[in-house]
Amino acid sequence: MHPFSQESEATEMSTLSYEQAERLIQLFADRYIRKDYDAFLDLFTDAIVFEFPYAQEPNPKRLDGKASLQQYLEKLEKVLEITSFTKPVIHVAAGAPVFFAQFEASGSNLLTGGSYEQSYISVVEVQDGRIVRYQDYWNPLAVN
Repeated sequence: MHPFSQESEATEMSTLSYEQAERLIQLFADRYIRKDYDAFLDLFTDAIVFEFPYAQEPNPKRLDGKASLQQYLEKLEKVLEITSFTKPVIHVAAGAPVFFAQFEASGSNLLTGGSYEQSYISVVEVQDGRIVRYQDYWNPLAVN
C-alpha cells in the first residue's frame, strides 16, 4: 500500500461537499421556521457546542449539549418568531468538515411587537453528517 493512501482516505473523510453544506443549512432553516424542534435537534450531535460570540447578558455565549440547545429554543420561541431566511451564501473550508453560511432572517420580536431583521454569519463544523459545533455571529442590537 502506498504510504499516502491512508492520509488521502482520511482527508477525504474529513471534508464536506458544497451540496452537503447546502442541504444541512436548508434543513436547519426549514425545521426552525416550522418549529419542528425534534427534527431540528436531530441535525446536531448529542455533544453539540453552540456558540454566540456576540451575545450580551443575560443571553448565553455558549450552549453545551443537545439538552441545553433544546432549553434555549424553548426560551427563544417566546421572544422571537423567525418567518423567513434568505438563501445562504455558503463557503466550504478546504480539507476540513467546516462551512461558513451567510444569510438573513426576518420575523417578529414577540416582546416588543416590532419587526426582527438580522444578518448572520455561521461557522458550522460537521461530524458524521451532523452538526458538532455551530458558531452563530449575529448582531445583538437587532433583538432590541
